[in-house]
Amino acid sequence: MVCYRPIRLLSILILFGMLASSNRAQEVAGTASTSARLANATHASTFVQADTDLKFLSGGSRYTLGVSDVIRVNVWKNNDLSQTVTVGPDGFVSLPLLGDVHVVGMTANQVALALRSKLNSYMVNPEVTVSVVDIRSRQVYVMGQVAKPGGYPLVAPVNVLQMIAQAGGLSTFANRKNIYVLRATNGHTQKLLFNYSKVIRGDSEQNYTLQPGDTVVVP
Repeated sequence: MVCYRPIRLLSILILFGMLASSNRAQEVAGTASTSARLANATHASTFVQADTDLKFLSGGSRYTLGVSDVIRVNVWKNNDLSQTVTVGPDGFVSLPLLGDVHVVGMTANQVALALRSKLNSYMVNPEVTVSVVDIRSRQVYVMGQVAKPGGYPLVAPVNVLQMIAQAGGLSTFANRKNIYVLRATNGHTQKLLFNYSKVIRGDSEQNYTLQPGDTVVVP
């Protein structure tokens, strides 16, 4: 007489094993899919941020030009008229054929439209684009015990804590309680105290919004 119970038991075990393997495969596939989606989201976020930064300095931005800013003027199919120029102290830039053109207080897009209008007298349907190469008119300076002291363009509202972060953070020997901001106001220099230790604990009273020309000093 043949006993079938061991065979049935073995078949059941094999079936459970196959089901478990299938579930594990689905879990692995799901995890891989989730990781891929997260990676794609991070990748996309990075490009969105980079694209936003580029748009700020593009012809469509609302940044208004100031003295010492550097712009790039491109006239399509005309290398002689395409120039990189610096805004002079009088607010003008000097361009071939057009001479001196006033640009201070205008956006890059407004400058492009103005140049296009002027070039209509010399060319048929000129295509002009203007981009901001370097912002020098709105600078904030960071000095002392930070990783990267120097001048930084002020293209959007920034407070002291954010500017220190842009400068690479405080060094080991920085005096965190005696940082200060030097600000010229009506011919006088103000000294605004900034206690880093208090601010990072939530005391925002001294976390001033910086203005063009401010100098953050980290002793």
